[in-house]
Amino acid sequence: MGKLLARTIADFSADLSYDDIPEAVRDAALLHIVDTIGVCIAGASPAEESGRAAQALARGWGGSSGATLFGVGGQARPELAALLNGSLAQALEMDDKHGSSLARPGSTVTPAVLAAGEARGASLKEMIAAVTAGYEVMIRLGFVGGDRFLARGYHTSSLLGPFGAAASIGNLVGAKAEKIVDALGISGTFASGIQESTRTGSTSKILHGGWGAHAGILAIDLAQAGITGPESVFEGKFGFFETHLTPITGKLDFVTGGSGFGSKWYLPDTAYKPYPCCQLLHAFIEAAKRILKEFEADGVTVDDITAVNCKLAEPGLTLVTEPRERKKRPQTPHEGRFSLFFGVASALIFGTVGLESFAEERLRDERILKLAAKIEAEEDPDSDYPAHCPAILDVTAKGKTYHCHVPYHPGCPEAPLLEDDVLDKFERNTSWYFGDAARAVGQKLAKTPHDATFAAVVSAIESAAGGTARAAE
Repeated sequence: MGKLLARTIADFSADLSYDDIPEAVRDAALLHIVDTIGVCIAGASPAEESGRAAQALARGWGGSSGATLFGVGGQARPELAALLNGSLAQALEMDDKHGSSLARPGSTVTPAVLAAGEARGASLKEMIAAVTAGYEVMIRLGFVGGDRFLARGYHTSSLLGPFGAAASIGNLVGAKAEKIVDALGISGTFASGIQESTRTGSTSKILHGGWGAHAGILAIDLAQAGITGPESVFEGKFGFFETHLTPITGKLDFVTGGSGFGSKWYLPDTAYKPYPCCQLLHAFIEAAKRILKEFEADGVTVDDITAVNCKLAEPGLTLVTEPRERKKRPQTPHEGRFSLFFGVASALIFGTVGLESFAEERLRDERILKLAAKIEAEEDPDSDYPAHCPAILDVTAKGKTYHCHVPYHPGCPEAPLLEDDVLDKFERNTSWYFGDAARAVGQKLAKTPHDATFAAVVSAIESAAGGTARAAE
């Protein structure tokens, strides 16, 4: 047997330095950090369930030192800050996501590094290196399993997140490779997370990002203290993949998962998510926008629609359409974010989907619900999911069927969001907190010199928030 995957990951994570990383990858890492801070602050809004819960938790968890609770105010111990910030980052479904790996490192790796790095007084260079290590590891582990986890009802944030976070924190604290191996083995014990909440509209799914971040920090702490973990955590008979995926269909891709470290960089391919809902809906929102333009040219209105049909791949189709009764008329904001019917209807009626789309009054909007009742969905046998989340949308109005195929979800490498787009998103997400200064704050964070300490980033956030958001807390 050759080198086990845990050893390959540990060697890469222990050795990676800022200077080893190409400039374009480093710049992308910083922009993903800024994006994550923005989605944390969005999730912390008092208008959201997650924000109200975060405020309650901060009162019990907060202290005078540790790591910042973004959008909440105050600080907490790093592992608790990572848990809360990671949950906020995933709360509104706007954390970044890599395509075919299904990895969501923005809500797992990044909150862990931000919390541990701030508590240590780390430089931004050190944190960029750590974030990069975690992204590269988490994405490759996703390649091994593909879409099998989703098909089985698991969620990658809390399954793969502890491994990616452990690799990143190991890099950040300068852990030896042997200790990172142990931490990866420990992370296998922590790996968990079921998708049932996407069927019921409950909010426990938002904890998956936070748990991944939290568990990775704990895994390194435990390993450094002397707790050991199995080096065969990935390939072993009772290892991570065997226990979570048995009976395994096809062959696990350990070759792709274990190759290219330090030469092939996947972080820049990770998609920023422009809409606050399941990524499977994003290409459908784009398709709806295009069809609305055709409506305008033909003098057709949304009220003229008689039928809508959507095609997308399994297992995503089931995720966003079942149970059918609940998905047709979602009762909670979180349920709405995972409803293909509600999302497409909202996009057709309002021209887009935003933070306001899942407010309580929108969930009761009979115009949306009436159109959602006309929408049907079926499997797309030609989809290249999970590499992409394509959409095929057919809308019939006034006897004509308007057809739109969007092969690439927005944010992916083939349909990338530019830095200006990410800053626009930051502004939308944080205007409740920063007021009119929101975009300027995002621009300042994105241009922070890499040799600055992360304290400079936190200072910029606190300074901007001082005169606006604190009054809302």
